[in-house]
Amino acid sequence: MAARASTRISIAWSGAAPIEDTDTLVLTIGGYSLDLRVFTSGPDEGNIDWATVAKVTELPESTAENPQLRWDHIIDSRPPSSLPDQGTFQTLPSGDVEEKGIMFNPKTGLNEDYIETWRRFAQPAAAGYFVLEREADGEEGVWFLGRTGDRALGLGKVGDEFWGWRDELKDGAWTRLYTFGPSDKVQHLLPALPIEIPESWKKGELVMLGDGGWIVREVGKL
Repeated sequence: MAARASTRISIAWSGAAPIEDTDTLVLTIGGYSLDLRVFTSGPDEGNIDWATVAKVTELPESTAENPQLRWDHIIDSRPPSSLPDQGTFQTLPSGDVEEKGIMFNPKTGLNEDYIETWRRFAQPAAAGYFVLEREADGEEGVWFLGRTGDRALGLGKVGDEFWGWRDELKDGAWTRLYTFGPSDKVQHLLPALPIEIPESWKKGELVMLGDGGWIVREVGKL
């Protein structure tokens, strides 16, 4: 599949019982991943747990039964880690996908074994997808927009400041679920998406959206 949208069902650290305290959406589109995780409980409820835009590559030891992927971050809401961001996947009998690896646990400050369980959203037939990167036009920062079917993310970073949003297409209109950052600047640098993906959008070309130019990194239909 050229594109998919997934949500996390649980994470288990160092053999502990699995928990889920975030509302997570990951869009994997061609060679890109856009990932936004928002706390749904606890003292950080409503804040970002983690958000990234990354280039996705398959590791040499990957197999069809157990794919192994690495994410090289272009945008990261967390400080840099000494560990590569990579994991090994296995499809469970339920159809969910289990990911195993080692990563930094911000709650303990340690690098720990983890097991994440992911569930892929069903996609409408011929659902459209794309990744756009804002052209360097004098604006500071790095900015990406991604869509798979009825779900979309806008993610960007200026210095240490992270801005973003998550939208879902409902009843023919985009509904904003989360916004992070100054609303006027978010609207300017991460504009809302069209309902229909223009047929003129081609990979590698420059397109206009909002008041800026965007490079089409990925585009197509399932």
